[in-house]
Amino acid sequence: MPLESPIIYGNFFAGISGLGKLEQGKFYDIQNADIHTETGLIMPQFAMESESATPNEPCWNTIDPDGNIYFASKTSGKIWKRTTAGSYSLAHTNTNGAHTGCRYFNGYIWYWTSTKLGYFVAGTEASPNNSLATGTAFRGAEEHANSLLIANGRYIARVDANNSVALQEFVMPAQYKATCLKSVGDDVLIGTYVSTSVSYCKVFLWDTVSTSWTYEDEVFEVGINCFIQLDNIIAAQCGTSGRFYYWTGSQMSYFGKIKGITTTLGEQMALTYNGRPLFANGTKIYSIHKEDKDLPYAFCGEYTCTGTIASLAVQGQTLLASVGTGVDKRGTNYATATIETPEAQARISDIKVKYDEYPEGVGISTKVNGATSYTDQTEAINTTEKEVYFNGGTVDGVTMQVKLTLTPDNISEIKQRPKIKSIILR
Repeated sequence: MPLESPIIYGNFFAGISGLGKLEQGKFYDIQNADIHTETGLIMPQFAMESESATPNEPCWNTIDPDGNIYFASKTSGKIWKRTTAGSYSLAHTNTNGAHTGCRYFNGYIWYWTSTKLGYFVAGTEASPNNSLATGTAFRGAEEHANSLLIANGRYIARVDANNSVALQEFVMPAQYKATCLKSVGDDVLIGTYVSTSVSYCKVFLWDTVSTSWTYEDEVFEVGINCFIQLDNIIAAQCGTSGRFYYWTGSQMSYFGKIKGITTTLGEQMALTYNGRPLFANGTKIYSIHKEDKDLPYAFCGEYTCTGTIASLAVQGQTLLASVGTGVDKRGTNYATATIETPEAQARISDIKVKYDEYPEGVGISTKVNGATSYTDQTEAINTTEKEVYFNGGTVDGVTMQVKLTLTPDNISEIKQRPKIKSIILR
């Protein structure tokens, strides 16, 4: 039916819908875009670009107090160092093979395979010891109360301030294996899984002193994949379908979902960059953020890397990603952003895009009656009204989705990117 009043999509700060194309309060998809820097506008984000072909293996990473980042391979014993100048070198080779994690603590770089814990002096890589201790199934780690705590199968291992190792400081029921750890005040939250064939797991809250836990809560997902710090909220990405939960103080409660993604166990797939929590999946990096305390948290696709992301790192103001064939960094050029609206149940004859800057970079395409692909349209610009529009006559269909492609100008001396205020359907 024809519209009685226009449909206006302008609350870009609400981010991506977790429910599907019919949810009208959010957007069906947003990629390579910044919805937070200037609240009320959406614009292309800076692009991730290849910085180095070394390390050429998927890696974990950790940073020392001088800003050196160490990349520990997930497929071999190699450990590379990136200096603050962006120079890469092979720092060490662990004879025990592929790593399952690494962490700076107490002057040393600690690294581990599934069963062997090692370390060397941070900065100089001196005094390496590849087999300081033998564990069960080492995974994620957390520095807490002047100790380094490391997931070790059903146990939590502790490295204390004297670099002494206790492999079984905390013991969980035999079926649970620790995946990731997160400090919560004086306590530590422990994520677990049972197996990839078992669709439940638990979190345990431990005070790091007692032999038992304070709280436990069952989560009906395959596993707790990683924890994410959202200001003063501890969130966790759980299971295989992009769902997130948050810790209430005594249990996990459902938070939201990034639809259309497949998730797996993966420490270091989340961090905070310039105050903005980020989560990596496949080649994409999503933010889970709100710019003001009165706004809701929003999921937004901010970056796309050149390969599948193995881990994220921040060095000063530089965002880095290990992508298997090398390392990507946040560059100075803008990416091409895309925005997909919800599906409107109406016959549309006019589409207007209100802009703030650079209308020449705005492209409009449409999808009618749930078609499998979008059709590009021919846009015109009205500089007086500051709008880009398409008026192709009444669309022969009862439903409509609109996709905007925001293409920046990275060639001119002064780079430009489109900044959009709203999308109006009539």
